[in-house]
Amino acid sequence: IFFNKGQILRPLPLIYLILKRFRKYGSSYIKDAGFPPDSLIQLAIQLATTRLFGKQVATYESSQVRRYLHGRTETTRLVSSASHEFVERMGLHPEPSDTDVEGRNEKIALLNKAAWAHSRYLMAASSGYGCDRHFFGLSMLLNDDENPPALYRDPVFQRSKHWRVSTSTLPVLLGFGCVVDDGVGIGYEIGPDDIFFSISSREKYAWTDKLGHLIEEALLEIRMLIDLDSSQTPKSKL
Repeated sequence: IFFNKGQILRPLPLIYLILKRFRKYGSSYIKDAGFPPDSLIQLAIQLATTRLFGKQVATYESSQVRRYLHGRTETTRLVSSASHEFVERMGLHPEPSDTDVEGRNEKIALLNKAAWAHSRYLMAASSGYGCDRHFFGLSMLLNDDENPPALYRDPVFQRSKHWRVSTSTLPVLLGFGCVVDDGVGIGYEIGPDDIFFSISSREKYAWTDKLGHLIEEALLEIRMLIDLDSSQTPKSKL
């Protein structure tokens, strides 16, 4: 790949990055509630970014395939029928859930469905059954003078790979930038009783603080659903 001098010397757009600590709960609470921690956090991110952008957008989660020789990463896609049903039912703004029992039951059922759908996809991708590295490998087989298949030129296919939301767990939280100009980067580390987030976006959009608030709002909203559902569940009698 060759770059001319103008490309090399061109200033890069500034990226804003913030670190945020969510203290209300962590993996211990999520596991006790019966959810996979990573899946619940990802659904909170889906809800928050949907409220930020006004719609669901292509979301990337890095999953590891290091069990294989030379294996590195695969893509876990967050946008699915299950996650769409959940965020659509939750809405673009929080709704009171303390009195609407029927609505609350519907939301918690969709949360459970979406969380386990994500968990299954993550496990499949980590086992080498993701689609994105396969598509990438096929594209690398093309010669320079060959046109890509019609699928690769399809607007929906192209939009599905425009990763406006890029996410990854970070064992040592530092962070990373967004992978497209109009996107955000979200790193996170889930502790037993708290969750650290690293949130980035281009300076010109100034999305970081707002997104941090929306993620916290989504996590609290999900906890309220779980707690109210638990309080209404009849206790078994010994």
